[in-house]
Amino acid sequence: MRQIQLYQFSSFLSLGYLGLIVQVRSDYFYKVEKSNSVMQYSTTILQVTSLLDCSRKCQLQKCACFSYSNYVCSIGKCNLTNNNLGSSQEIYVSCLNSIGFNFITIGSVRACVWMSSNSTDYITARDDCRGKDAHLYTVKTMDRLKWLQTYYPKTSIWIGLNDMVVEGILLWEDDNSVCNSSCISQYFNAGEPTNSKYLTPDGEDCITYYLNLPLLNDVTCSLTYVYICEKPFF
Repeated sequence: MRQIQLYQFSSFLSLGYLGLIVQVRSDYFYKVEKSNSVMQYSTTILQVTSLLDCSRKCQLQKCACFSYSNYVCSIGKCNLTNNNLGSSQEIYVSCLNSIGFNFITIGSVRACVWMSSNSTDYITARDDCRGKDAHLYTVKTMDRLKWLQTYYPKTSIWIGLNDMVVEGILLWEDDNSVCNSSCISQYFNAGEPTNSKYLTPDGEDCITYYLNLPLLNDVTCSLTYVYICEKPFF
């Protein structure tokens, strides 16, 4: 996996590609740009001395999101909304490197990911990601596929996509949206998915990024591959 540069300071503020970045030890918090439609829901409200102090409090709670304004730190979760951020709102989302996640920024890809070191079946991989408050990595844009092709050209990887509920209806793990015929033609190997019953009468219900032809392919869910967990920001 591409290594993310770590700095020697225990904490810092930096104006980066995504806007303001806050680092607390090995964890990163990324400021949400004003143009984004995000709502922050507070579970804890604290008086703090600074933005860095708020970031540290968030890190201790392993929070997904916090907002800071006038020495008030609101820790909780973020959700998408129909309204853009207000002029006084400063919302930050986390990627906890201390528990193995890394933030990647390549092309249009903005993701907080964790890479497994072992191979396992699809269900076990999916459940492990869910236990990390994450989901199996999804491929909904060419940039997200190209990231795999660039950094994992010789690796087969489970993708967060399956048709275990209804045969032929492929659902993404992150939001249960459908990968339709256009999606299939763009991201799958030619002729796939086939739902072959060669290995099992249950067919092929789970999707992998296939190393020999670096596109997607349906396979039997009991096969074992490595996997990537992606922690959603919202």
